[in-house]
Amino acid sequence: MSSVEKAIRSIVDEVVAEAERRILEQIRLQPDKTMDIRETTEHLGVSEKLLYRLCQAKSIPHERYGVSGSKRPTIKFRLSDLEKWRSKQRSLNYVD
Repeated sequence: MSSVEKAIRSIVDEVVAEAERRILEQIRLQPDKTMDIRETTEHLGVSEKLLYRLCQAKSIPHERYGVSGSKRPTIKFRLSDLEKWRSKQRSLNYVD
């Protein structure tokens, strides 16, 4: 990687980090929103099937309501938990 590319990478990293900080600050200032499956799939841009799989594997923070063992319990997600989870996923999927 050339010095110009490194400089550009550094600038982009700084801008992205600052934008992420501002977004997270705005989220912190808003009351925490609770979302259902449909709202969460729209927010994350994933299918319901994938979201249910993530819940079943306990890979995504969620809350279950209903009878134990139910095939279709009510599942809710907190926006703040999802944003923390997304941030963690980005860091796990990105290598410098």
